[in-house]
Amino acid sequence: MLKYFKATLLLLVLCTTYKLKAQTCNYPYLGTKTLYSVQVYKNTVPPARYQPIFINHVGRHGARHLTKEVNTSFAYKLLMHADSAGALTAEGQKLKDMVMALDKVEHGKVKSISGGGREELQGIGQRMFNNYPKVFAGSPRLNVAITKEIRTKQSADAFLNGLKAGFLDSAKISEYTDDTDLRFYDASPTYTAFEDGGNWQTVMHQLEQKLKIADVDTKIINRWIKPAFTETLKPAEIEKLVSDIFGFATIVPSLRVEIAKADMKPGSVNFISLFNCDEIEALSKIDVADDYLKKGPGTNKNGIQVRIAVPLLVNFINTTDQFIKNGDINAELRFAHAETISPFATLLGIDKASLLATDINQLSQSWRSDQVISLSSNIQWVFYRKKGSSNLLVKILLNEREVHINGLATKLFPYYQWQALRAFYLSKLNNLNVKLTDNMADYLKEVK
Repeated sequence: MLKYFKATLLLLVLCTTYKLKAQTCNYPYLGTKTLYSVQVYKNTVPPARYQPIFINHVGRHGARHLTKEVNTSFAYKLLMHADSAGALTAEGQKLKDMVMALDKVEHGKVKSISGGGREELQGIGQRMFNNYPKVFAGSPRLNVAITKEIRTKQSADAFLNGLKAGFLDSAKISEYTDDTDLRFYDASPTYTAFEDGGNWQTVMHQLEQKLKIADVDTKIINRWIKPAFTETLKPAEIEKLVSDIFGFATIVPSLRVEIAKADMKPGSVNFISLFNCDEIEALSKIDVADDYLKKGPGTNKNGIQVRIAVPLLVNFINTTDQFIKNGDINAELRFAHAETISPFATLLGIDKASLLATDINQLSQSWRSDQVISLSSNIQWVFYRKKGSSNLLVKILLNEREVHINGLATKLFPYYQWQALRAFYLSKLNNLNVKLTDNMADYLKEVK
């Protein structure tokens, strides 16, 4: 009995110790690879007799696989080389085994959404129907826009499966590819130059110095690779190895379904266990700052990283105007990328997405990529009309949550007068010398 009591006591101590460790290391490190979550949420009741009539929507693709095969990564090649040279430590051997296991899970699946991603999108589609069934009454007509990437097509299909589950009649769906309005970041030479060497680099360098990120990378790699081999690596190679492995760590939560199908235990690809809490926080801060500076408000919320989203705003306004004029489309549904959602959210002035940070090291107080551009993140404009009236109200949702628009007041929050919101955005466009009739492909080529 005493022996049993001691064993039980030891187990309790170990469990308590593990729990405390997990609590102290509970930093939100996934950033843009955070799985989509829906908290208990209730729509604010609209003014009397107003009913939802139209939805304008854009969403990011769901949880996904890697975008490149594991065995083509810098980390894979370097670890194989180090292993053949007998330069891996015991921890490095463990890392190599994880990389090989991830390669098995991911082979042939890259660029696609995962099983978890399909579940995310189906859920969003189901909730859209459940929250606004009147929008989809009868035989609804839907415009569905995707990009050239297969994961947006897969995301649209999963979303529609969830949405159509509530339909009584079949829907009339028009699907098309729209890279101008949804992949605007690829079409602007000025933005490409900004990514390669914009003024964001100074801020990033300051953060790297503050976090001593070079020392963090070196400390990490010394646990994986023996000193004699490490000394042959350039600083950029050390940084790339750590970045690749941290990237593997952040993709694993998206692969729950696939890991189970491969008959693997989660520990087989538990890359995050190879980092300590301080390292996780430092590496995550670098990732989030990179997104904030290149895709969000950055150092200037009117900078090129935001202005490139103008085509999508023009498209939202024009498609809404078309609905008001013709009323023949029930919903405009678009499926794109994180690089689409974040600058668009900033351009719109959404409160959670457009604040400038006063201290990049305290960025989470102003902007968090896991809350703005998680996997399956989305922005919805939901329009309401009172029977017999031409007056339209609209509310804007970020990730299915009602949000404020900075710079525009309303007495009916979360509902805004459409004409007031439209005028607000037209003023923004006018300040950028943009008209609703402009050719957006030309705009992207010329914008500075």
